Amino acid sequence: MSVETQGSEDTDQVGVRLRALRQAKGLSARDLADRAGVTPAYLSRLETGKVSPTVATLSRVVQALGESVGALFDDAREDGALVRAADRQVVRNHGVDDYRVTPSWADRLEVLETVVQPGQGSGTAAYTHPGDQECVLVLDGSLTMWLADVEYTLHPGDSLTFACRTPHRWTNQTPTVTRALWIITPATY
Repeated sequence: MSVETQGSEDTDQVGVRLRALRQAKGLSARDLADRAGVTPAYLSRLETGKVSPTVATLSRVVQALGESVGALFDDAREDGALVRAADRQVVRNHGVDDYRVTPSWADRLEVLETVVQPGQGSGTAAYTHPGDQECVLVLDGSLTMWLADVEYTLHPGDSLTFACRTPHRWTNQTPTVTRALWIITPATY
């Protein structure tokens, strides 16, 4: 498992939402930790906002709950088709900010704008998640991705499409911020 960063106010919100999901499902912290392959102490630190998880770790924890990472976004539902930039829902973790571009009611398509700080990414462990396909399109900066141990470096305008169940990980290995769009079908992030 990669080193996790100390928490922030945004991490606190992810932790609060994660705890609420766990409690709503009637799971103890120990049960969830066992299912997700993390220690109970780590889960406690995550739920209290004392640690910011990597994307891979967060994905494992929410999958162990039978949910998607999307369940951690603010639960306000948009009724219309328009999502204004200022109203996007965000999940922040480990130097990665995921902004939902599509409205929360969209269940067949999910688009996220991801801002990746220098040296940050999904973590050192490859992960998979439910869904059919996903495509990443780099808008600014550079993103190094590994799909089943094959390395790709994407620059602005480059895209990579793959099955969600393919083990993957990614990182921004540059000294500048990277922005990318992730398109996932169906909406399972």
